[in-house]
Amino acid sequence: MKSYIVFLLIAIISNSLFSCVPKEDMLVGPVTANIRELAIKEQQLSDANTRFALKLFEQIIKDNAGKNLFISPYSIHQALSMTMNGNEGAVLEQFQNLLEVEHLTLEEANQAARDLTAFLLQLDPKVKLAIANAIWYREGYQVQPPLRQTAQEYYKAEIASLDMLNPNSVNIINNWIAKQTNNLIKDMLDHIPANAVMYLVNAIYFKGDWTYNFPRANTKKEKFFPKAGQEVVVDMMDLGEPAAFKVFNTADYGYIEIPYSSGQFTMGILYGENGNTEALAEKLTMENLLQWREQAREGNLILKMPKFKFSHKIPNMADDLMALGLVQPFGFHPDNFTKLFSNPTEQLKISRVIHEALIEVDEKGTEAAAATIVEVIERVNLPPSTPPTLVLDKPFVFFIQEKHSGAILFMGKLENPL
Repeated sequence: MKSYIVFLLIAIISNSLFSCVPKEDMLVGPVTANIRELAIKEQQLSDANTRFALKLFEQIIKDNAGKNLFISPYSIHQALSMTMNGNEGAVLEQFQNLLEVEHLTLEEANQAARDLTAFLLQLDPKVKLAIANAIWYREGYQVQPPLRQTAQEYYKAEIASLDMLNPNSVNIINNWIAKQTNNLIKDMLDHIPANAVMYLVNAIYFKGDWTYNFPRANTKKEKFFPKAGQEVVVDMMDLGEPAAFKVFNTADYGYIEIPYSSGQFTMGILYGENGNTEALAEKLTMENLLQWREQAREGNLILKMPKFKFSHKIPNMADDLMALGLVQPFGFHPDNFTKLFSNPTEQLKISRVIHEALIEVDEKGTEAAAATIVEVIERVNLPPSTPPTLVLDKPFVFFIQEKHSGAILFMGKLENPL
């Protein structure tokens, strides 16, 4: 009996000692995801979002050669989808073409946006995903009931009036964005112009642990080669042991999917021997992406990749979006935003589409956030200017002429009218 008690005490003490040793929360494999079959319209919207993402990335990457780039196409698509509902006719068609939803009715696109977002939010209990929308409109204006209903029903948008002339209004929007992105995106909106009438905002936040975490003890300083003949020293993570990854390889490039949690969310990486991102970006087509996803084969390998963290802000995406076909909404036009307000307004246009995104990748997983702001302004009609006044208060020469012939009938000068 004594020996049993001694053994029990030793076991308790040993367990207490070992419990004080910090442990890495390493996943041993995927967890179960809440998967359901997507409805036809949901799948169509998902494909539309992907096509939009690929063409937008192709457009934006042109002005970011040699620079880090990170965006959230889903956030931009959501913000512009809400904005789309304020239009009709040819302007609406431009939005539909840009967002790749021309094959859906407006109601179908809105319903699919709601249902696809709900599916993503409920998909993986171990992945933190938040998607939020909001609309602020100028105090004293009235949002048309159909737009308000659509924004609330399909985009779960918070809608509120805002005193656009109050300097604190900038903080109201920025604080909302910070709250929705776990304080990763701060002070995004710099100012509110005096003629602003509406802000349509989307925010998205993602935090997921790798299915197979990288042991922190394996992270070492190693070389990374940004370009030929150039090297930097980075924190290189090392899995240390082989794990299962889906890969697709060709003679020129490779594709790998690094899974989070259940494996429903993954980080897809396209890589090449010489690290030419421009050449790799050219491979990013809808057809290739479908091929990589379908034909990637699972294989065991030891993965090493750098830790990294950076943010990217686009102060105004107007030029990029106009290059992709969304032209009329960026200029004042009587057909713009005819479904936005009930009260009469001057001509409206989108003045800015601001986008900011941040990502951090470490041994445990990935944290990312992004926000998109669509700023709508009103044309300011300046009061009629007063005609200039000419005062002839000094001596002058004058003549009387006939217009058709040019003949001068009289000439003279005035030195003193008295």
